[in-house]
Amino acid sequence: MAYIIYVSPTALKDLHVAVEYYNEKSENLGYRFANLVDDYLIRIANFPMASSIRYKNIRGKPMATFPFLIMYIVDEEMESVSILRIFNTHQDPLW
Repeated sequence: MAYIIYVSPTALKDLHVAVEYYNEKSENLGYRFANLVDDYLIRIANFPMASSIRYKNIRGKPMATFPFLIMYIVDEEMESVSILRIFNTHQDPLW
């Protein structure tokens, strides 16, 4: 059974900024990026433990094609995943 995904406001902002940036670079590239993020969130929901732990209990799922890392925390008891950041690996995380 897939875990429930919760996306933080910071992760939503990360996604919005990236979509705007990529759409300025090439027509619809930002929307293709957003669709790829959606695919990764489905993978994370289905296999939350598949990604390695990066910091304490925070896991990171690197994306192919784009230099982004999806950072998240798994709550096994609640069967949920909290997406903390979707950030460019060339930037520093906010924590």
